[in-house]
Amino acid sequence: MAEFKISVDLSDVMNAVPVINAQMFPLIAQTVRAIATQTQANWMTSVRRAKLWSGEKLAYEESIKVTPMGDFGAVVWTDYRNAADIETGRAPYDLKQMLNTSPKVRRTKDGRRFMIIPFRTNTTGYDALTSSMPQNVYDAASQLKPSKIVGKTMRPTGELTSIHPKWGTRPLKKQTPFASVIATRAAMMTEKHIYKWGTKLDTSKLEGLSEQQRRRWNNMYRFDTGSGAKRSSSFMTFRVMMEGSSGWIIPARPGLYLAKKTADEMRPKAEKALVEAVRRSFK
Repeated sequence: MAEFKISVDLSDVMNAVPVINAQMFPLIAQTVRAIATQTQANWMTSVRRAKLWSGEKLAYEESIKVTPMGDFGAVVWTDYRNAADIETGRAPYDLKQMLNTSPKVRRTKDGRRFMIIPFRTNTTGYDALTSSMPQNVYDAASQLKPSKIVGKTMRPTGELTSIHPKWGTRPLKKQTPFASVIATRAAMMTEKHIYKWGTKLDTSKLEGLSEQQRRRWNNMYRFDTGSGAKRSSSFMTFRVMMEGSSGWIIPARPGLYLAKKTADEMRPKAEKALVEAVRRSFK
């Protein structure tokens, strides 16, 4: 796994004379440690403020560590798996590649693979990387008759399925083999939720929405998530990821250069602090 690191190192200079150590020049050693600790803190802050997914942000921030390198050196580093992509940029990625590996895949009558992808929608005032529902959408969605999961069953991976915008999905009576378990040659099975559907949102009559917003929140469902007297709801839309469609591609993202910016901002401060520490140590 690749590492990103920022070095604070006077070792080559200080170790030129073998007898020099932290006991002889404690102020210099303390300054190096302080610079490394501050660099770590600044890097973590830049990650916290960056426009990243919340789970990605937390994992990246927690991965930033400081490792001492002798008395007069330290390295601030991360081995977070996405650090390189975040730092230097990400190429576009086609999410439809998951149709090649997911056991949740189904097939249309003409053999195209597809999946039903659930999306949880942010409620008003809780923006993450995507905007929350406008107030009028939230008000209308809150009045929907709730849907709920009433059970679970199993279905074959790659099940031939009819799909219709009005009545949803239904397995076809005639099925053909798709994926099997190597050991038993039996059809590979995957779990399937059984829903009792409530009402769904019709955005066509809501005012003040752009066409994109109407499409985004149309056919949204409400699910009760509270217990007892405490009432709460989650709001879900379900989208079809279809083989051969032009969508479902994450666009390329430019690099944020969080490590580079942290190092560039700290460099003059570190140099000033080290010069002062050396001056005071040798006066």
